[in-house]
Amino acid sequence: MDKPIVYIASPYTIGDVGINAHFQCEIFNRLMNDGRVWPVAPLWAHFQHTIFPRPYQDWVDYDNALLKLYDACLRVNPDYPELCYNETRSTGAEKEVASFEAMCKPVFYSIEGLYLWAEKLKEAASGPG
Repeated sequence: MDKPIVYIASPYTIGDVGINAHFQCEIFNRLMNDGRVWPVAPLWAHFQHTIFPRPYQDWVDYDNALLKLYDACLRVNPDYPELCYNETRSTGAEKEVASFEAMCKPVFYSIEGLYLWAEKLKEAASGPG
């Protein structure tokens, strides 16, 4: 395994969808810049939807069909004090977390925890000393 593929689960429909999509893209960018995992930002569908709208359930079905392809889940919430914005509620993200747990795949609630796990995977793959 080169780097684990990590699905980002975060709020979308509750609160401001634009801020929520921006937040997930920001997390994606940080993970890409850090280079420890391959992130997946399902809220990119927000931008696809602005050009080619589809029923919401199509996006949910699409995401759910692909979850089995990923190694882990990062569950995070947008928090922008300067905008007085913090959103933690997300039935979709909670269902995604439950799907990862049902597949016995790890779920992380911090980037730091995710990186510790990714480092252990890397060390295990490289073998002893």
